[in-house]
Amino acid sequence: MVKKASLACKLLLLICYAAAKPQSNTAPAGSPIANFLNWNEHESHCGGQHQSPINIESNKAFLANYPDFVFHQYDRVFPEILENDGHTVELKIEQQGMASELPFITGGGLCDRYNFVQLHFHWGANLRGSEHRINGKQYPAEMHIVHYNSKYGSFNNALPNADGLAVLGVLIELQPRDNIAFRHLEQFDNIVNPSTTNTEALQFSIPLSELLPDNTDSFFRYNGSLTTGDCNEDVIWTVFETPIAISERQLAKFRQLRDDNGNQLRQNVRPTQLLHDRVVMYRPDMTTDSQPNFNPSNPFFAFPNIFSAFPNVFQSN
Repeated sequence: MVKKASLACKLLLLICYAAAKPQSNTAPAGSPIANFLNWNEHESHCGGQHQSPINIESNKAFLANYPDFVFHQYDRVFPEILENDGHTVELKIEQQGMASELPFITGGGLCDRYNFVQLHFHWGANLRGSEHRINGKQYPAEMHIVHYNSKYGSFNNALPNADGLAVLGVLIELQPRDNIAFRHLEQFDNIVNPSTTNTEALQFSIPLSELLPDNTDSFFRYNGSLTTGDCNEDVIWTVFETPIAISERQLAKFRQLRDDNGNQLRQNVRPTQLLHDRVVMYRPDMTTDSQPNFNPSNPFFAFPNIFSAFPNVFQSN
């Protein structure tokens, strides 16, 4: 069973990394890369063929029979800190020698155990602040929960590998009332300017499970990159179909943060990148009839039948 599951994982990675075709990675006109995120198209991976974020077109997605995600230790409360790194705000867990007890994820089509590293946010000056889009729709903000593959021992060791990182993308929409799970936002006032103070221990820690969408069963999957820094192409992306919600007042808390030069961080969103040779998989909620509008004219439309043809191969181990 383990060998079958391993074969399935390798096949799925192969699907997502189809034979590369030399193409320009130029983003669509009118969407220049923001200078404050310091993406360097010449000295890093940011000009590669497997970049993130992307616009997810549901009618071009392929159905996948992934097992459910399992969120280990996501219900536990750990000592947490906030950090303004000048580009975004991160929430980290103070490890204190507890590495084996920290949150991690398995399942969801992932072949290995992925350990939690940090989560951070992207937002905009207006209501277009998510990095990923679904059918062209952009949300006010987006949260990224970053994990590294435990088989590599550390985040830095995992970075050079195609299966090194697994990032959960959670879209954020607005609602009239505050989201009580985001009460840590009230402590942003202490880390507004990173040149003065950039870290703050959370007075009220929250379990990661409270930040997840109500439905984690339906999601999109593709292979891509980090959206900041060197844009390493080592990320297995999961973008949940169901968003979470915060209030306009809470969203304004993000916009008050400042970068290393004291400039207001009104937006930190990378433009969508070309899909190139990659494919996007879709895992529907198995308890409902929900699924995207598949396009039967797609020449690869029959490919998802592979998953049903070998059901035992695609079971979790």
